[in-house]
Amino acid sequence: MFRNQYDHDVSIWSPQGRLYQIEYAMEAVKQGAATVALKSNTHVVLCALKRAPSELSAHQKKIMFIDDHIGVSIAGLASDARIL
Repeated sequence: MFRNQYDHDVSIWSPQGRLYQIEYAMEAVKQGAATVALKSNTHVVLCALKRAPSELSAHQKKIMFIDDHIGVSIAGLASDARIL
């Protein structure tokens, strides 16, 4: 896709009735890896797919531990969650 004058904001419609920022977000979702969380009365399991976009890049860390009681799993693109 190419950038144009209608892709600067999520609320700007193109003359064709398209919201380019929404389309870009949907493409980013397709590129991200899935995560799953399972909870029982005694355990919690976080699972994340580790896939590299190409053979030349490294896997990205998708599960991070905050402390002994809190863990975070990133769904989608890891670069979008780095600020957290």
